Amino acid sequence: MERDGQLSRLTALLCQATSGTGSIALIEGAASTGKTELLHSFARSADGACPRRADGRGPGTDTPTDGTPADGAAADGASAHGRPADGGPGAGADGALLRLHAICSPAERALPLGVVSQLFLAPTLPAAFRERAAKLIDRLASTPDTGAAERLTAQVLHGLCMELLALVNRSPALITVDDVQHADPESVLWLLSLARRIGPAPVLVVLASDIGPHPGFSAARTELLRYPHSDLIPVGRLSQRGAAELIGQHCGPSATHRLAPAFFSASGGNPLLLHALLDDWRTGRNMAGRSYRQALLTSLRRGGPAGLAVVRGLAVLRGHTSEALLSRLVGVNVDVVADTVRAFEAGGLLSDGDFAHPNGRAGVLDDLPPQQRVALHRAAARLLQERGEPATAVAAHIIAGEGADGIPATRVLLDAAESHLLEQRFAVAVDCLEQALRGAGDGRERAAIRVRLAQVEWRSDPRAAVRHLDQLAGDARAGLLTPGDTIEVCRQLLWQGRPEEATALVERLRAAPDDDPADTGARLRAFELWLMCTHPRPARRRRPVLRGRPTAEGPADRSAPWQRFSAVLADVLIHGRYEEATERAEQLLHKASVQRSTVWTGESALLCLMPEVYADRTERAARWCEAWRRDPWTARVPMSRAELSAVSAEIAVRRGDLAAAVERARAALEEVSAPAWGTAAGLPLSSLILAASRTGQLPIAAEYLRVPVPASMFESRYGLHYLYARGHYHLVCDNHAAALADFFACGELMRSWALDTPGLVPWRTGAAETWLRQGNREQARRLLNEQLAWVGTDFGRVRGQALRLLAACGSERQRTDLLGDAVEILEGAGDRYELARALADLSHAHHTSGEQRRARQTARRAWHVARSCQAEPLCRELFPGMAEHEVDGTGALEDTALTFLSRAERRVATLASAGYTNRAIAEKLFVTESTVEQHLTKVYRKLGVKHREDLPALLHHDIATSA
Repeated sequence: MERDGQLSRLTALLCQATSGTGSIALIEGAASTGKTELLHSFARSADGACPRRADGRGPGTDTPTDGTPADGAAADGASAHGRPADGGPGAGADGALLRLHAICSPAERALPLGVVSQLFLAPTLPAAFRERAAKLIDRLASTPDTGAAERLTAQVLHGLCMELLALVNRSPALITVDDVQHADPESVLWLLSLARRIGPAPVLVVLASDIGPHPGFSAARTELLRYPHSDLIPVGRLSQRGAAELIGQHCGPSATHRLAPAFFSASGGNPLLLHALLDDWRTGRNMAGRSYRQALLTSLRRGGPAGLAVVRGLAVLRGHTSEALLSRLVGVNVDVVADTVRAFEAGGLLSDGDFAHPNGRAGVLDDLPPQQRVALHRAAARLLQERGEPATAVAAHIIAGEGADGIPATRVLLDAAESHLLEQRFAVAVDCLEQALRGAGDGRERAAIRVRLAQVEWRSDPRAAVRHLDQLAGDARAGLLTPGDTIEVCRQLLWQGRPEEATALVERLRAAPDDDPADTGARLRAFELWLMCTHPRPARRRRPVLRGRPTAEGPADRSAPWQRFSAVLADVLIHGRYEEATERAEQLLHKASVQRSTVWTGESALLCLMPEVYADRTERAARWCEAWRRDPWTARVPMSRAELSAVSAEIAVRRGDLAAAVERARAALEEVSAPAWGTAAGLPLSSLILAASRTGQLPIAAEYLRVPVPASMFESRYGLHYLYARGHYHLVCDNHAAALADFFACGELMRSWALDTPGLVPWRTGAAETWLRQGNREQARRLLNEQLAWVGTDFGRVRGQALRLLAACGSERQRTDLLGDAVEILEGAGDRYELARALADLSHAHHTSGEQRRARQTARRAWHVARSCQAEPLCRELFPGMAEHEVDGTGALEDTALTFLSRAERRVATLASAGYTNRAIAEKLFVTESTVEQHLTKVYRKLGVKHREDLPALLHHDIATSA
């Protein structure tokens, strides 16, 4: 491939030689660029390369080519036809081309005239010639190294030249020497001697040499190329086109088009590497596999010990290198380093001073003896530290070298771990911390590092952090941990379902002297709040005296975001400061979105967003949740992705988006398995079970109810979610006793923990609905009145649920009014599932009171809202066995009225009839709430209706395009 020009030039030189004009050619190129293949290809084609004249003489000579010497005499040791006395094909008949070949090797550089011996002692040459040559070679080899040796060497070299010139007097000769840069010094001197005498002789000498620093050949190369009858024939890498042609000889057109760019990039156009890549591809469809690595190593070894040392150092240093640094690392002169790198780049073995493919570096590192590799990495760590390189670069060598010499390794590793965490390279951060742990000194230092390691591993997979808990709990009991680190160990013990151990450590914290720094006190107070809201049993049975309740300010809070969100969570669940808490949560969420310098020690997304959810601010929580789900930083943290999916699923349940709730809860449990969720598994499981129950997917709900959960989950806030969801599953299955047991278990726990707030789980409405199913209206009414008194004007979603159920407890006259209030409240609350249920009940109330048209209209609206939630059981209850077009069978009056609506008004009306709030409609259509209100006012006037429930059912045909 792409060697036609070189072959043509060599052929022209051969034809000149056969005509009596000798020359010497130097094929030069980087290692493995095809010089040897070019040499052999030329030698194979040499016999017929030059045309012969009709009289049997070669071009430009009077010497007959039929084997008869010009003077009629035969040479010693040869027959009259010029064949060697001992036979063999190499010498050929007089006039035929004589081919001599030698291969040089570093292993034979100490053998005087080793290359000449290969040429002159070939068995194909005449025996007499070989005998005379052998005597001359032996004479030099047996000469002691004295002052007369130089004169003798000159005489021997001259004699060898004369012998060759006498031999070629009858037959032109082609002499090829491969890897001449490795030739022994005496053979190099003989080549120079021959070059000075070759001009009038029918001889072509073709040498092949690698470019690069070759001290034993560089001077000779310069001298050879000074002669007028010398020629330099460079051999470069293949071009992209040439590489594609080579690949095309082994692969089809489509594979060639697909593979050529990657193969050229990995090989740099080096033919040997290209063939190796093809071998790997043919044998296993691997890219740069075993053959590639072996071919690269073979080529790099051609650079000699110094070249191999340079590439080994390059492999160790990776991108943090310079010629001076590489020289210091491997102990090779900086000029030699520069020449070596340039030579390897020229051959495609390196690219821009580095390996073209990572498997190349890996192959070089694997080839290093283990002790040498460790030593190089440790030396690299020391050199990079001296140069002031980043801790991440130094730490990589400390890890690879399993330690360091002469530098503060532990400090470097800890700094590097924090830097990696900023970029969310968790696996590398773990490597740094594990190496720091192995090299740490006293117990306190080891304990602190282990805490950090557990924190980092927890963010990727909480199960991975479990391996540290026993040791950390022991360190905490031994007093080796700071109060802040002890809090972190308690949190992980509670997450993993080990409340007894956590409680014991909490008691130690409480019993500690009160002279700790202020930030320690703030952390402990925040932790007490978190316990009260999340794991109440280990918390103090009476409310702690919270001197200086955690706020959004303060140096300690800035370093620990969980402290601030714990205070917000307590404000919502314990103190009932809903407005104040949610406003503060909004401020903190803005700050938290840019505070990414640390791995949060608490359940970050759960602490940040759940206060908004519990305060019934689901629209705001949904916006934050979606923004964080799209954030690239969050997207790279497995635990954060899982937490956000779980929170998003809970939000979807509370907004009646049941299909989304199932999907997101499943995503949370696929991202992090239920066992890894520990006690917090109750959150994603409850959303999935509740949504699946409401959509009629009871087998799915039952499947997730069989997922094992830790017993301690039922002593946590997450257990309340689970009990509430399981209660509704039993209710759907008409297992009323089990449903009541779960709802009342929720109530008992929430009252005993002082967390009886409807924003957490409205257990009273669940129990009341169960009582109603059993016909016990008095018990239901009592619970519902309690619930309504508790919520006041807050928690529209729960208030709407309670009013709907209370309507079933009262008289027919009260029922319509209560249900109308429930519908209006639920429209504003944004819970479409509960809205659909309220509309369904209102339709029944209209039917009972004889308002059949309103009953049908309301039922159709309820059906469409239920269908938008995928609440199929409710759809079947409203219109059993009916298709959509049958449900929407309506008069021409409604259809005509809708034609008066503008496109914008119709889209707003469609979403309003489907149960979306004005704010939700504004967000979906990217308009202001004021614009939505104006459109609805016009819609009501044009259609002659006063309420959303009166909007025509035909609007529901537009839901898919409007939503």
